Amino acid sequence: MPNSKQELRPLEDDPAEIVRRYLADPLTGWSVGTYGAIAEFQYDPDEPGLRLDLEAMSVRTERGALAIVSLEGVQPFGLTDDGGRLREIAFCSERRGAQRATVTDLGDRTFDVGIAAPHIDMLVRLRSGDTETDAALRAGAGRPLFAADNPAGLAIARASPTRILASAVARIEVHQPIPAPGGRSPEGPHTHLLPKLLAQGRIHPPGSPLPDGLYCGLSLYPRTRL
Repeated sequence: MPNSKQELRPLEDDPAEIVRRYLADPLTGWSVGTYGAIAEFQYDPDEPGLRLDLEAMSVRTERGALAIVSLEGVQPFGLTDDGGRLREIAFCSERRGAQRATVTDLGDRTFDVGIAAPHIDMLVRLRSGDTETDAALRAGAGRPLFAADNPAGLAIARASPTRILASAVARIEVHQPIPAPGGRSPEGPHTHLLPKLLAQGRIHPPGSPLPDGLYCGLSLYPRTRL
C-alpha cells in the first residue's frame, strides 16, 4: 500500500492495455478496497479451475475472481519507491459506489454489509441452503454491521460466505475461508475488514500520495506475492 516515501506519476498508457499486460502475469497482486476494508487477489498459473480471459479482463479460480467493471474515465497512476521501483499502479476515477451504511438485502442470497465508503461496496453472497446465516443477516438488515446487537457480523465470520469488494472500476470475489481471530489469512485471494480503521473514514491510507478528489477503484502490484 502507498506510504510517504512513494512518488506518484500519472501514466499515459491505455488502462485496458495495462490491465491485460499485468493480468497475464500470475505474479501480479491485485486489490479492491478502502482503508479498513480490502480484498486481495492473485492466481497460480496451474491452479484448479483457472479461467483467464484477457479480452474481457477477468480471471476466475476456485479460490476467487477478479473482473473489470468499467475503465471509463479512469486515470492510472504509478507509485514508485525511493529506489525508482514501480510498486503499485492505482486506477482512479471520480465515480462513487452505493455508499450504504447498513446491512441491506440485495436479493439472490447477496447482502451489502454497509461499510459506507464513498467508492467501495462490500457484499457477501451466501451458499445455497445456508438458511441460518441468511436468517441472521435478514435480522440485522437496516442496522450497521458493527452494532452491538447485530447478529450479522458473527454469522458472516462463522459461515465464511463469498466476500465481494466492488468499485465502479473492478470487483474481487473471495471464496476462501475467513481466518479465526488471531489467525493468518490464506495465500492468494483473501479479505480484511478492520472496523477501527474503517471508522476513520479515510479515502486513502495515511501517507498516500494519491490525489484528493479521485477514488482508487483498483490497484495492482507488479511481481508481488500476497
